[in-house]
Amino acid sequence: MMLDPVRGRPWAFLRKDLQVATSYRLAFVLQLFGIALTLALFYFLARLIDTTMNPYLDRYGGDYFSFVLIGVAVSNYLSTGLNAFASRIRDEQVLGTLEAILSTPTRFSTYLLSSAIWNFLWASFTIVIYLVFGVLFFDLKMVNPNLPVALLFLSLTVIAFSSLGILAASFILVMKRGNPVNWVFTSLSRLLGGVYFPVSVLPVWLQKAAFLLPLTYSLEGMRMALLTGVALADLKKELLALVVFTAAALFFGILSARFAIRRARRDGTLGQY
Repeated sequence: MMLDPVRGRPWAFLRKDLQVATSYRLAFVLQLFGIALTLALFYFLARLIDTTMNPYLDRYGGDYFSFVLIGVAVSNYLSTGLNAFASRIRDEQVLGTLEAILSTPTRFSTYLLSSAIWNFLWASFTIVIYLVFGVLFFDLKMVNPNLPVALLFLSLTVIAFSSLGILAASFILVMKRGNPVNWVFTSLSRLLGGVYFPVSVLPVWLQKAAFLLPLTYSLEGMRMALLTGVALADLKKELLALVVFTAAALFFGILSARFAIRRARRDGTLGQY
């Protein structure tokens, strides 16, 4: 039976990216080694600062290493979502293949989403590696983890960050260089979103700014679900905020992508960079 050409395109993109990734075996090993080094860094750092951070970490089980491991692992989705689409478009522009791809019957949305499948699969794989290494070698403490709730928050996180990534890719199509979406959300999210320390450590006015970032709600939900096993009913506020942000980001991401592709085709600048 022949594969439907439209449905087969995502698989074709994934197969190509997988072949490229597996052809660089040393890079794969070095990435795993990098994860282990990151875990070791925060493990020994946690032994130093646990006693001073405990008042802020009580709601997360009181263990800084477990707290920061979730933050670092989930923040990988932030980088993946914001960079996957824009970097692929940039690469295709440099190679001179973007205009050729978009001149085929392949829809821009199909191309954009298919080109990022591998990136998100790899980000998911690294989260699993972080958790497995953390449990096996670094005493990661999870008390009755609520996996369904954690997966729900993770799914919304992927959609939210992907939508922001589509918005970032739209800037690349139109502006060619300079990406304010990446700069704002990457910098502010890592500083204010609670990746390395609880949001409650921040001054009140910065805490208010943190509540404008999707990563804040994503990490809160993931940590509470994995580290303390709370039920979904206890995370209604975080879930609602993340759903609202995800819906808004998806709407503006799709809108911006349609505008950017029409603008680039009209100006004949799809292949320019």
